[in-house]
Amino acid sequence: MNQEQMEAERAAAIAADKCFTKGRLRSEYRMKPAPDTSPVAYYRGAYGSTFGVYRIAECVPLRDRPQKGQVSVKQQRAAKILSVKARMRSKAAQVSAVALGWISGDGRVVDTETTGLGDDAQIIELAIGDMHGNILFKSRLRPTVPIEPQASEINGILDQHLLAAPTWPEIAFEVTALLEGRSVVIFHAEYDKRLLRQTAAAFGMPDPWPESSTSRCAMHLSVRAFGATNKHGTISLAKAAAAAGVTWKGPAHSAAADVLATVDLVHSIARYQQELDAELKALQENQAEGV
Repeated sequence: MNQEQMEAERAAAIAADKCFTKGRLRSEYRMKPAPDTSPVAYYRGAYGSTFGVYRIAECVPLRDRPQKGQVSVKQQRAAKILSVKARMRSKAAQVSAVALGWISGDGRVVDTETTGLGDDAQIIELAIGDMHGNILFKSRLRPTVPIEPQASEINGILDQHLLAAPTWPEIAFEVTALLEGRSVVIFHAEYDKRLLRQTAAAFGMPDPWPESSTSRCAMHLSVRAFGATNKHGTISLAKAAAAAGVTWKGPAHSAAADVLATVDLVHSIARYQQELDAELKALQENQAEGV
């Protein structure tokens, strides 16, 4: 990292009023606490020791030590490797690593549109995709209850649109087969799983969620990545997608478009860890080759 980049990193951290240990100040920002500066908080380490964290706005840059000779390429590379490893320990990297794990397997992504939000609401549109952005299943469904006006305003689906649509028992086997034994990413997992159960129960069928499947909530991951945007501590798919720079591939609040937005959202969150992994791999390969 050159001096210009270092100063930009310092300015961003100061603007965000961040706090760091002396070690991170030294290794990532080439800074130290100013004289007579006290830690803003103390934490207990893994073996009973305590360490303080300092507000970066109250720190000063380290003076460059006089060099007897030019810094070698090997030393520069070692410093870059340490920098990458330090960034891998950041909160952003930890969240990104979770997302990378989600896209590494052969998982599924599910989204639904429903008649409403209550205990008698049912699914009226369902889409299932994979983590590569392929839609594997999509269908509208005919429920046993009318669509609430507020729901129609959001998803644009009216009762008359569903007169020829299949009912849950007609598609349940195919849905279960697609989810069986998979990790399943859902933007709001708790809600969609509840609606799956309610829809099945309305037709006298058992809980459709396969015991061999694991659900993963992209909303909770997005809160960790971008922060909550309301008093409930959550974030909408639209706001998470905007924060991640996702381009919609269809109208929002249609199940297939929401599946694709969720896929791209998770990939976007995973990208930071992928970039760190690639940077570290290149540095280590050059180190091994003596380049």
